Amino acid sequence: MLPRRILEALTEPRTVDELANDLQINDARVLWHLERLAATGHVVGGERWQRTDVPVPDEAEPGPVTLVPEASVHDFVQAFADAEAGMFGSDYVQAGEEHASRMSTEQAAEFRDRLMALIAEYFAPGAGDRSGTKYGFRWVLTPVDLHPLRD
Repeated sequence: MLPRRILEALTEPRTVDELANDLQINDARVLWHLERLAATGHVVGGERWQRTDVPVPDEAEPGPVTLVPEASVHDFVQAFADAEAGMFGSDYVQAGEEHASRMSTEQAAEFRDRLMALIAEYFAPGAGDRSGTKYGFRWVLTPVDLHPLRD
């Protein structure tokens, strides 16, 4: 977990920028975690941050873990393998990508609503062509980072 990685990187006093560069993560995310670590007594700082003598628990910090449902992972791995093996012939559509964009909460909500409308149009009961190949579509829209401190 990231707080543990931050603590492990604090072998000497470090700035937020130094930690962000070394850990290859956004400076705002580092600062957010440093402030929480300071609240629990694990670090002190301002310009330069350093660990305190408060011991780090042996186990990773507890908390909820969100996993991609196993069925989704299996379905996609199997679908790509089946397509590669020729199950669908040469007449099929397949795509898988990742995208990220900085947007406001309002933009994210608009995107979600437009996507839900498109999904309802194509995947609603009775909306498809029963003689066609069955397609699956799974997606996740979630925040993945904070805005950098200096942008």
